[in-house]
Amino acid sequence: MNVVFIGAGQEMLDLMKSLKPLCQRLSAICATAEPSFDIDNKCALLSYSQLEILQSMSLALNSCKEQEQTSHIANLELLALLCHTPTEAMTVFNQSLNTANNVLPMSDFATDLIAITYGGETVIGSKNINNLTALPKEVFLSKDVNTSLDAVSVIEDADLIIFGPCNPITDLMPLLLIQDIRRALLETSASRLLIDMPNSTSTLVNSCTSSEYLHWMKCQIGYQFFDVTISNQFSDIVKYHYQESMSVSPDDALHNKTLGMMSALVDVPSAMSVEAMVNLQLSIAPARY
Repeated sequence: MNVVFIGAGQEMLDLMKSLKPLCQRLSAICATAEPSFDIDNKCALLSYSQLEILQSMSLALNSCKEQEQTSHIANLELLALLCHTPTEAMTVFNQSLNTANNVLPMSDFATDLIAITYGGETVIGSKNINNLTALPKEVFLSKDVNTSLDAVSVIEDADLIIFGPCNPITDLMPLLLIQDIRRALLETSASRLLIDMPNSTSTLVNSCTSSEYLHWMKCQIGYQFFDVTISNQFSDIVKYHYQESMSVSPDDALHNKTLGMMSALVDVPSAMSVEAMVNLQLSIAPARY
């Protein structure tokens, strides 16, 4: 099975390492939103610090022993100078580990996440956005960037796409705002699974429920990017999927694979789902035995 992870962070890496023995090929497309020192240069490439993060992630994923991780002498900065793009440098680096697994940046070019609050304040950068106490009116990238053909290719070849577990706003939104990734996610035949982050240090994420920020994310990016969610907020997620299953918009009917899922759950409900939907005052059909 070809599995693609989309997001960033240690929690996602830990899950990747756990699933690695079960996968024929494991890939990750990682959020690399960061400020460009040359804000007028639309071709400013990723910094070495971002490449080092990707390098560490690739080493942690592909090394079987701790000593292999510490003794690896591949110089990613030198590769970056010799290659045309950071993605090419990461591909060569991944190949040097003799593995089919791949860790790629969301784009070769530097861009940053920007939020506009309902009060009109402009907030720049993931760290500052995470300190907000309410979901902003709008988020966007400081520069429109493309993703690499390699990243698009791994999405096209995927059997399963897993989002997270990571911060959904600052680790997922930068990726989902890129048009190339949007098209690939809407056209893929792979199952798309979102794993909610169980614990977050983000003030912004903790200020709302899962269904609130998922609905907000869909409004921001303009499409439904996942089919099924795993979350510890069970009742909240059931409510979200129920509302999505009631949607009749043409776009949802074409792309949203959750349509019909909730009706099946309602037809043969589990004890937990019945209790959750009753608590949420949702209309449910009688259980069938």
